[in-house]
Amino acid sequence: MNNRPEQLMPAFDRLPEPDQIAQMATWLAQAGLDGLELTNEAAGLKLRIRVGQAATVPPAAPAIAPQVDAGAGHVAVKTPYFGHLCLTHPLRDTPFAPAGTRVAQGDVVALLTLDSLQVPVTAPVAGTVVDVVGQPGALVGYGAPVMHILPD
Repeated sequence: MNNRPEQLMPAFDRLPEPDQIAQMATWLAQAGLDGLELTNEAAGLKLRIRVGQAATVPPAAPAIAPQVDAGAGHVAVKTPYFGHLCLTHPLRDTPFAPAGTRVAQGDVVALLTLDSLQVPVTAPVAGTVVDVVGQPGALVGYGAPVMHILPD
């Protein structure tokens, strides 16, 4: 039983479109999960997604190819999954990568949390964090920009 007041999942009051279900299955496979079940008894809805053994999962790194913003030369750090954005380390009060921080390619710069699941958000390039655009605790989707890095 979850005693936390915040809602971790968006409202499940209708079934998703088939392309949305396919995207969720891809995300589950990329995260190494074998399935997901959502139930809304009040609405009479139940959705069960199972990822089969034969499913092809693209390589984990890099999930999203870095794209340089031509105007500023910045590279956006984008989320590899969906969940609530966590910009500070859960065991410390310090941010992973505030503006002005130098990061190496592959450094963890944020986390996505969904209940007890934590997915790292990594820097696609080495450089300096120029701004953080993601809001702590916000529910973000796949590919959402959370910060920008000026590459070395």
